[in-house]
Amino acid sequence: MNFRSLTVKEAFDNPTVKKIILDNAPNLAKYPIKLFNKKTCGEIFDLVVSKKIVPADKAQKIEEEINKLL
Repeated sequence: MNFRSLTVKEAFDNPTVKKIILDNAPNLAKYPIKLFNKKTCGEIFDLVVSKKIVPADKAQKIEEEINKLL
């Protein structure tokens, strides 16, 4: 299992993963996360990077940190 295959629900149900995401990209807390529960983190991170909500380097850092945990 890796970060890109986790569902958003699984990621935010894990307090350590949630903390890493919100510490590095606090602006994601403004969005209704529950609407994306069935999507994978890979899909969502591709979307937020393409819409310039999160810079690509921040997204890469988050992904690397979470993959180390998993």
